[in-house]
Amino acid sequence: MEATEVRRAYDGSQLSYRCLQACGWGELANLGYYPLWATPLLLGGLAHFQRRLARQAIRLLDPRPGQRVLDVATGMGWTAREISRSGATVLGIDLLPENVARARDRHGHRQRDGADGRVHFGVGDATRLPAEVDGVALESASVDRVLCLEAAFEFGPKGRRDFLAEAFRVLRPGGRLVLVDFAWPTDRPHEIADYDDGGLVRETWQFEEFEPLERYRRSAREVGFREARLLDWTALVTRRFVWIAWMMAMLCQYRLPRLVFALFRPGVFKLWNEDWAHLREVMRVHRKVQQASMYVALVLEKPEA
Repeated sequence: MEATEVRRAYDGSQLSYRCLQACGWGELANLGYYPLWATPLLLGGLAHFQRRLARQAIRLLDPRPGQRVLDVATGMGWTAREISRSGATVLGIDLLPENVARARDRHGHRQRDGADGRVHFGVGDATRLPAEVDGVALESASVDRVLCLEAAFEFGPKGRRDFLAEAFRVLRPGGRLVLVDFAWPTDRPHEIADYDDGGLVRETWQFEEFEPLERYRRSAREVGFREARLLDWTALVTRRFVWIAWMMAMLCQYRLPRLVFALFRPGVFKLWNEDWAHLREVMRVHRKVQQASMYVALVLEKPEA
């Protein structure tokens, strides 16, 4: 996992990413969590659903006052800040220095009231954790919770195994890792090329393949974790996101629907018809990959000593 590769997925150089931003992609860069009852909120953009996914993951994390939490791939820090509302002290790390700078500017070291915990941010690679970040030690058995939300798919096969080992090392006995990620349902992840034969999906998000689900579970057991829960969020996340993005791309190719949508999302008029046609093609391939893959939340616990 190289910073230059990760940066290319989120720096706006990809046309599909700019289209999603025009559709209301917010401070978070996850796909979002879409219960059917909330679909009318789509007129306000995707950010509401992205925050909902983060909160679903935080609910599984169950942070407590006085605990220390590591938020992996924190991005611009929204999720770390939300975790701190529990009263926990949160360290958000990210591979990209520019993300860390934005996170510090928006959320760093703020305590809105006595109930909130402190938030720290620093540059760090989750597959090779530094000994200290922003004055917060990351030695063995030093944190109570670890969250990795929709980031590990970019680590690569070895990086994902290394991350699990690092998370286990820094967690205290009884600690918890919540890992939310894409997964492949068979032991042949290279088959993604059969669905993404032109590489559009992998090029957009800068990854090679999804981790086979059973290998994820096996690797977690081998480093010492106990699996507490496994939730399949495929229908609520990837299936609905891809359908919604594809429909937006279809509608925004035409002036009248684009005009209506622009009442809520003015940014759609910054893009041309051919831009939306490109997003439609990208999402067509995303649909093929989505139908062959999974999106899961793993709750892993480090046994008590």
